Amino acid sequence: MINEINKAYLKIYAEEEASATIKTIPIEKRTTLYNRNDTNGKYGIWGHDIEDLMLAQIEIYETPDKKLILALITES
Repeated sequence: MINEINKAYLKIYAEEEASATIKTIPIEKRTTLYNRNDTNGKYGIWGHDIEDLMLAQIEIYETPDKKLILALITES
């Protein structure tokens, strides 16, 4: 399950970069900003690079019709 979650996050970050016209400033070129800059892609990711994220918890909920919902709690 962890590998699939990792693949999904990598895909989200790649889609963000591909769809954004404001690109992510590379870490080595950031001067006044430590965190990831705002981008305007499909997901509007800002604040943390993919390398900063850590999966802290997975909460599992069951709906009345017996479907499972996973809530991913990430930290940085």
